[in-house]
Amino acid sequence: MATDRFDGYVLCGGASRRMGRDKALVEVDGTAMARRVADALRAAGADRVVAIGGDAAALAGRGLHVEPDRWPGEGPLGGLITALADPHRSADVAVVLACDLTDPDPGTIARTVAARARSGSDAVVPVVDGRHQWLHGVWDRRIAGILGDVFRAGERSVAGAALSLRIATLDDVAAAAVHDADRPEDLPVRPPGAGSGAGTPSIGSVQVPEIDIPTLRQKLDDSAPLFDVRQPDEYEQGHAPGARLVPLGEVPDRLGEFPTDETVYVICRSGGRSGKAVEHLRANGVDAVNVAGGTLAWVEAGNAVEQGG
Repeated sequence: MATDRFDGYVLCGGASRRMGRDKALVEVDGTAMARRVADALRAAGADRVVAIGGDAAALAGRGLHVEPDRWPGEGPLGGLITALADPHRSADVAVVLACDLTDPDPGTIARTVAARARSGSDAVVPVVDGRHQWLHGVWDRRIAGILGDVFRAGERSVAGAALSLRIATLDDVAAAAVHDADRPEDLPVRPPGAGSGAGTPSIGSVQVPEIDIPTLRQKLDDSAPLFDVRQPDEYEQGHAPGARLVPLGEVPDRLGEFPTDETVYVICRSGGRSGKAVEHLRANGVDAVNVAGGTLAWVEAGNAVEQGG
């Protein structure tokens, strides 16, 4: 069965000439854009998150693990190849994003990963307003050699290099999820007190309470509702008994399925995606609690799982 495991990469090596300063370090809602992208990758379930290129010391100071770009100054294609050839990878799939996304969305990332697993293509790239969003793609690492050959032959465009690949596309993606900031005027202007996604159905930022596995077991024995926000194939491989599947990317559109008269518990693989779901649910009046450690912790504690849909 296709897997949704992936590593995440943030391309930070651009020149930022039109921005006038290092885009990776520009703050949106008080956090450097590169860190916001990294946090979204973690929330989407990335096994490992790495910044490629850029100011290593400054990025490390903002909590990012940094690997040097093998071809600094040669554009995003070199950074993409560097990410795909990462010798410390933990998964065969890589999500490679630009550092200047203003509202990176874990749900969109998770949907794109799932689309690549279903398609079996070399990569899946969102298309918004008829344009391929090459720096919001999900890539099979096996094509690193192909891209390397094309790069050494002189190609510097990701779009040009992709002509050698089997590319699938993902439609119905919100423009805000792939919006980047090339210039200062591209940066979002928030109303006072508003955070990322104000006025939209995207996943927000509020306090996230957690529950440990032993306590969750007690709650489930009392028939507490449990929701699993992983992708369907992850869920089918094994889930906590009684957990109801609502993939993260569908949470905003399926709010009505979450009860508001009792506490609900939300689980994913390791706690990242479920944490983002809990943020959104609590911001919309649902008393939601994140399961710390996710399904991995559930299994490690010796609990049984159910398989299938």
